[in-house]
Formats: sequence, C-alpha cells, structure tokens
Amino acid sequence: MIRVLFVVLSFVSVIFFPWPLAALLALACAFIDPMVPLAVGLFADTLYYTPQVGMLPFFTLYGAAATLVAFFVRSRLRAGSIRK
Repeated sequence: MIRVLFVVLSFVSVIFFPWPLAALLALACAFIDPMVPLAVGLFADTLYYTPQVGMLPFFTLYGAAATLVAFFVRSRLRAGSIRK
C-alpha cells in the first residue's frame, strides 16, 4: 500500500510541485519500481509539451537514464536486500 502511495504521489508531484522535487521523488520511487522515473518523465513531457520550446523530450530522456541506472543498481544488489 505504501509503495502504491509513493508512485501515485510522484505523479501528483509533477502537477503540484516544482520539477526538482518531482524528480527527487521519482528517483526515490525507482528503488520500489525501476520504471517509475520513465513513466513520470513521459507524463511530465506529455503534460507540459509545447512545440515552440524544442524537439527533445528532456524529462523522458532523464527518466530513461534514471531507469537504466535503477536497473543496474538492482542487478548489482543481492536479491534479499530489495524485495519486489
């Protein structure tokens, strides 16, 4: 239940809080589920997309990088230290 609450809170933080706090919460949720930073990045880019700013979806790219790091860290840790 707490895990789901943190994931939902990370999505809500994209709407209500500044982006550094939302990114920090998404990184914290990466230990629970490694795909959360990518999903939050996609959500943020979809929510705040403006065609005049640029063509690169930066939040999605940063979320993908954080997801890759989270998968790497999870593979290096023992299976008993992080439970799914």
